[in-house]
Amino acid sequence: MLHTTLHNESALVQAMQSGSQEAFTTLYRHYSPRLYLNVLGMVRDPESAEELVQELFSRIWQKRDCRGIGEDFTGYMYRIALNLVHDFFRRLKRDRRLRERFSGLAGEFYEHIEQRMEQQQLASILQQAIERLPKQQKKAYQLVRVEGKTYKSAAEEMGISPLTVKEYLVAANKSIRVNLSGSAGPLFLAVLAAFDLLG
Repeated sequence: MLHTTLHNESALVQAMQSGSQEAFTTLYRHYSPRLYLNVLGMVRDPESAEELVQELFSRIWQKRDCRGIGEDFTGYMYRIALNLVHDFFRRLKRDRRLRERFSGLAGEFYEHIEQRMEQQQLASILQQAIERLPKQQKKAYQLVRVEGKTYKSAAEEMGISPLTVKEYLVAANKSIRVNLSGSAGPLFLAVLAAFDLLG
């Protein structure tokens, strides 16, 4: 998962879209290690993973004017990564020498790739919904749902009562559901299903 989102990501993306190579380099340095690990986990070859990540960011720079990059940079990266990994396995099936080099890999992992990338996209969509919460609701949600703290422990850290923590969580859950209900695309139902597991 691409956790630890840059606090100034939006500004960096806008600067990149205006042609700033410095902003692009900052985004690359922050996200490429995580993307590399994700891709490596699927293709199981360091050299190929590195090439795919380089191609991913090359496409981002070439298509930096694309509206999707500005609207959801993380989601856009996931979609490009998914497409590149799919292309990799399609080449693997066509190229005999590649098949020999990656013997058994295509059959073992190809059917799981889309599922894994979709799971990462779901996490990104849910995180965006969490980020829209009011400050106190977001804090309560982070402490209890993400960090696994008890109501009592979260209440002590926030300086409020456990009952208030619970009330914040109820409100946060409702707000997240409302935000998710406005999401478009085929992942919406899966996002709600994932949220139900968390809530």
